[in-house]
Amino acid sequence: MNVETLSARIGGTVITRFDPVYDSASDALVWNGRKPERQASLIVRASSAADVQEAVRYAAAAGMTVSPRGGGHQFTGIAARADMVIDLGALDGMSLDVAGCRARIEPAVTNTRLAAALDRHGLAFPTGHCGSVTVSGYLLGGGIGWNAAAWGIACFSVLAVEVVMADGTLITASATEHPDVFWAVRGGGPEFFGIVTAYHVRLYEAPRAATTVVRVYPAGRQTAVALWAERVMAKAPECVEFTLKVDATPQGPVIAAIASVFAANEAEAQAICAALGQGAPDGALEVAGPMPTPIPALYGFTEPSTPKGHRYGVDTFWSDARLSDALAPMVEAVARAPSKQSFAVMTLRPNARPVPSEAAFSCSGRIIGVLYGVWPDEEDDAANLAWLRAGLDACRPVALGSYVGEADLDRPGGPLPTLSPAAAARLAELGLRHDPAGLFGNRATHRLAAE
Repeated sequence: MNVETLSARIGGTVITRFDPVYDSASDALVWNGRKPERQASLIVRASSAADVQEAVRYAAAAGMTVSPRGGGHQFTGIAARADMVIDLGALDGMSLDVAGCRARIEPAVTNTRLAAALDRHGLAFPTGHCGSVTVSGYLLGGGIGWNAAAWGIACFSVLAVEVVMADGTLITASATEHPDVFWAVRGGGPEFFGIVTAYHVRLYEAPRAATTVVRVYPAGRQTAVALWAERVMAKAPECVEFTLKVDATPQGPVIAAIASVFAANEAEAQAICAALGQGAPDGALEVAGPMPTPIPALYGFTEPSTPKGHRYGVDTFWSDARLSDALAPMVEAVARAPSKQSFAVMTLRPNARPVPSEAAFSCSGRIIGVLYGVWPDEEDDAANLAWLRAGLDACRPVALGSYVGEADLDRPGGPLPTLSPAAAARLAELGLRHDPAGLFGNRATHRLAAE
């Protein structure tokens, strides 16, 4: 089959290196303003699962590697690093079973769109904190979303997936049907050996009184803030999400202590907020709330920190250390950041539900920290990436591993482990079984990550 035949067989579009739109189409695959080197020989903009099947069969016959692209939000641009990129942007269907608390979601549905659609029916899902991220890579990597302490890591709310395998067949995998594929798809990230064309997920009753309180402190109060957070969160219900956001200011870093309460009613929300405020350190620069913050509205708070078109370098770590020990190197990193748009985020989840062990997702901790390098100009790439990597080096003494959705996969020597050794070994074995020719060519990434 030649390219012309492939084009004739699909409802979508095939773009080659020789097409005038190739450069712009290639760059558009990656959300980050910092684009990877153009690599794809073919970009297939699929319009259906059948298009994905045809493209996979073509790639297999031609000996090409394949990468699916949902929203292109993994900050290293891994979605664009293959001979053929299958762009799933047109696969954005969504159907809700409101009575059954179930949904079928195609890969290009964004967190914002899903959250808004569910909220209209009094339902919710642990959608990710960045609204423009699509469910494809988010769920494939695990999915750390809103109210995750109560609802769990998002991939464990996946009931089944529709997957195009390396031979072009379309299967449905669940706990009882193709269970090895179902195990791998929940947390396998870029090492997964297929292309998900739809997720079937469990939904939850939306919190009727989601409420947030924000207290902003100067960096000099970091120890007091960390001790207070540990104390109140040790007694807090699992519906509380407690995050520290470290921003740069001309006067030095500031720490926003953000407590989001996903309460069932107003009385519960007020009682929890009052308990969280007990013993809060003095010296706050600003206090906001309690204020109503339904999940769709929360995206209005998170989106301004990550402006589209800017250049990003991001890395992350899990930790079981004391919060003060994990927070200190993050505050120091923000103080040294070349760009004052860079920031750090750390979430404490001591009362979160235990992570199930029946999936590839296998690396976690009571704390997750993320460093975001954000800058506008290409000439500053080297300085900002060096800052990012030095910042994570300082966190390594307290780190257990990293979260693949926000890991620096280009880090020299490889990122921190994103899977447990046992999960990495099993995923590699399943990859060889289901994709013996290495069609989905990213397995080397996780072999590095597991070492």
